[in-house]
Amino acid sequence: MGDTGNNGNESNWIINIDRIEDSTRRNYFSVLPEEKKLMEHFSGAFVINKPKGRVGGDGFWLHSHGDDVYLALFTCIGEGHLASMMTRIYMNALKKMVDGYSIDFTGSILQFLHREVRARFKDKNNILLNTNANVGIVKLNNKTKEMEFAGANMNLLQVSPKGVKIIKGEESQVGETGEHRASYTSITLEDTKESKFYLCSSGVYNLIGGPEFKKLSMTQLGDYLLENRKHDMAGQKALVDQYLTAWTGVNRQNDDIMVIGFKS
Repeated sequence: MGDTGNNGNESNWIINIDRIEDSTRRNYFSVLPEEKKLMEHFSGAFVINKPKGRVGGDGFWLHSHGDDVYLALFTCIGEGHLASMMTRIYMNALKKMVDGYSIDFTGSILQFLHREVRARFKDKNNILLNTNANVGIVKLNNKTKEMEFAGANMNLLQVSPKGVKIIKGEESQVGETGEHRASYTSITLEDTKESKFYLCSSGVYNLIGGPEFKKLSMTQLGDYLLENRKHDMAGQKALVDQYLTAWTGVNRQNDDIMVIGFKS
């Protein structure tokens, strides 16, 4: 009879853990914009979001103001519930910026995030919580089609009939232990009319596989996108998903994956 009671308690504990994880998963996905919202602001766009576990540390943010639309992808360092919690903290920081400040440049947005997170966790005592993130931000003016980009340890892929161009961000992350920076550079993008752009979380380039069992490089992904640039964005979403799966092969997915593709 005693054993039965213990088994019952264990079953209840497992059920409660499952409920907590399911709730966390719903909360994680609920804070992210829907793909159709992204498509409302860009002529063609897609999102691939494949967390390693039930929840992920990758997130994206979308905001429009007048003719300008802002798109950010961020990878919170770590995994599981703590990384998922940090995605919500970064989303809330961006909401605070929109509600209380007039910040126009992509580099200035990165600087705001950096200062906001450092200030919030200046007295942090949880050594398991990593508050840093890799962030890439794009600003598009839908009227003039002018675009700019700023990155914190994240680059932007631009694919056009001329080839593949890697728009490099700063090497430092944003967050509590990130290098102190006076500013982040906002880069004006050229030849945007016939280009397609791709923001990828660091997990994409941490995927191990391929013919030589190595990490996927940005150059390799860029070459694949160039070969398939004539496909529409819906077709590209399927192709990129298949490519990442094929690259990983029989290996297990070792990190959260997020890819956002879009046109101006």
